[in-house]
Amino acid sequence: MVNPRWRPEIANSRNANKTVQKDKRQQEFAFPATEEYTGSHIKSDLGGVKVSNKSYERYYKGMV
Repeated sequence: MVNPRWRPEIANSRNANKTVQKDKRQQEFAFPATEEYTGSHIKSDLGGVKVSNKSYERYYKGMV
């Protein structure tokens, strides 16, 4: 049985609005500013970004 109140233009417009909102969110996104690394790596490459902990470098300077 066919629903007499169903209209294809309404159903299609719902899908179109979701894609518009998704594109709008992608344009508004910005990466946060990078912060100084404070982890346990002395000198390393994490995900293509060179990181180093300055205090560990000073402490282990003769060993590394």
